[in-house]
Amino acid sequence: MDSESTNRFAPWMVRLVALWLLTGAFFKLFVGTPNDLPPVVRDLPLEAGLTYNLAISIELSLGFCALVKPSWAWFLLCGVLLTFDGVLITQLAAGDANCGCFGSKITMPPWLMLTIDSVLLCGLVISRPWRGMPRGLPVSVPVLTIAIGLAMPWFLDRQITTGEITSDGETLGASNAWILLDIEDWIGREIFDTPLAEAPLSDHIDVDSLLPEGLWVFWRQTCDHCAEHLAQLAVQEVGERIVTLIQLREPHDTEGNRVVHLLPTGGFVQSVALPESIQYVIQTPAEMLLENGKIVGAKEATSPDDPVQRTR
Repeated sequence: MDSESTNRFAPWMVRLVALWLLTGAFFKLFVGTPNDLPPVVRDLPLEAGLTYNLAISIELSLGFCALVKPSWAWFLLCGVLLTFDGVLITQLAAGDANCGCFGSKITMPPWLMLTIDSVLLCGLVISRPWRGMPRGLPVSVPVLTIAIGLAMPWFLDRQITTGEITSDGETLGASNAWILLDIEDWIGREIFDTPLAEAPLSDHIDVDSLLPEGLWVFWRQTCDHCAEHLAQLAVQEVGERIVTLIQLREPHDTEGNRVVHLLPTGGFVQSVALPESIQYVIQTPAEMLLENGKIVGAKEATSPDDPVQRTR
């Protein structure tokens, strides 16, 4: 390929990468939740909703800019693809089955996403976009698209805050709405002073009717880790404390995909379920310890070998 043809090809290679970046961004914007972010991003010291919106803003603004002004954005796209590859390598090392790039509804193995991103990065470099690409549209156009990309996640935010209006048990507002259950941030608070006791969740769980003591466990019926953890609790918990099981229902739940079959049972167990009309941002299984209504310990992604501990 000669220099002239390579330079003509470069803008279209940049736009192809931009479209791939925008595809993932739009999936996150309309159907994903912070649960889908890789741990290295999710664990940043920012509120989950803020981290999520910032990630989408960056992808949208860069993708839009690259479409209309490839000569501005090609080097940033290279940096983004390199960053993605680094994150995907950490997911491969952790044995993750889904990279979360397109949400939880579409499974994309990290190795496959790493392959695609690496091929696109190689194609971008081979096209030599630094060699005399056309100047393209006026500066005002990419500046406008960047502003639109930065603003969209905030205008189309699907995060529910407590106290939002509900009608007949359904939350009004954005579809595919999600709510953050940051139980580790609840440590030291009364259970009656958490989102569980406020709308819209209070429409489905009556905290006042539950004994505010003992171990509270959040679980999903399609979660393999939940199945292992609850089976262990079914053996260990024999009535020495109250156990409250809180199921987080999901729209795709069926008896066919259920993996949780063994649960603690007995007069010391109280069970509730939250509706599938809301997506819950929490890593299950998750546990809280309560004493006299106060949360004294909380932990997400617990396991039989690493249960919740009292911290207050």
